[in-house]
Amino acid sequence: MAAIEINDVRKLYGGTVEAIKGISLSIGDGELVVLVGPSGCGKSTLLRMIAGLETITSGEISIGGKVVNKLEPVERDIAMVFQNYALYPHMSVRGNLEYGLKNRRTPRAEIDRRVAEAARILEIEQFLDRKPRQLSGGQRQRVAMGRAIVRQPKAFLFDEPLSNLDAKLRGQMRVEIRRLQRTLGTTSVYVTHDQLEAMTLADKLVVMNGGVIEQVGAPLEVYSNPASLFVAEFMGSPGMNLIPVAGFSAIPGGLPERVPATTGTIGIRPEDISLTAPQEPHLAIDVVLDAIELVGSESLVYVHAQDLGKNLVLRTAGIHLGETGDRLTLFVPHARMHCFDGESGRKIEVSAA
Repeated sequence: MAAIEINDVRKLYGGTVEAIKGISLSIGDGELVVLVGPSGCGKSTLLRMIAGLETITSGEISIGGKVVNKLEPVERDIAMVFQNYALYPHMSVRGNLEYGLKNRRTPRAEIDRRVAEAARILEIEQFLDRKPRQLSGGQRQRVAMGRAIVRQPKAFLFDEPLSNLDAKLRGQMRVEIRRLQRTLGTTSVYVTHDQLEAMTLADKLVVMNGGVIEQVGAPLEVYSNPASLFVAEFMGSPGMNLIPVAGFSAIPGGLPERVPATTGTIGIRPEDISLTAPQEPHLAIDVVLDAIELVGSESLVYVHAQDLGKNLVLRTAGIHLGETGDRLTLFVPHARMHCFDGESGRKIEVSAA
């Protein structure tokens, strides 16, 4: 186990295209850090640079206090789990688990011990003599993780390992990966574009966009207190409602007086909009109901606010009764409104005064 330090790391392709733009990040010993962001944001490139599969244009990466910039992947003492499993189809499950250990000339007794322990942890003992083609997608992914476990590396690197699984199996495997990581206590870096995976797995969440880090923090903190317009819109399904400040001039209750004039956009989470007026200071928005989506025990309600010139979405518990074209009034507490600068897109902390 080991901490990972990334210091002002950059990656250029062709000398001109900057895929990673001076990223610095500290990953604690035993911590599970999730890199999340849209396709092309640089998260997989950063992971591959940690692994040694991509060269570093400038900056420094250290694992366990040792600078690894010039070390080959095999010399970094890390284990990587890919989305396509990368299993040897002609080998049994046991053969796949043993392969890396045999290459390192690990004693036979130690190989047997590690394989048995990994199989027990992952509950794949009954599959040890099967070939990968005889396994389901979830079972293959467990074997891929088992191959990483037997290495007993300093760090695990996961590159979208659940992308090929169906929704139900992804949920089960998320629980397995989190349980496994806590049991082993191995430093782990996990790449995904799936927000639910990111929120449920991470000790620390790293939101990336365009080769830079937008925000680092605990998952709930990132969701509840987004540092930028990008994070506000990207994190959450559905994302935050974003409304230009100018639209609030015709809204009863308006904006809090303490909102700075430089604010360009107001953000409101769907769950922070209600159909009943709160006791605290709030604004009221008249809307027309467009559609309702029933999502299990809650509903997503889509409306149009003519005064704002915006479509909004709110999340309500239970089944919301209403018909398309109905007129409603929505209420938003001032304290639940997020303010973002019109030029930088960064969040503006609004004072209580």
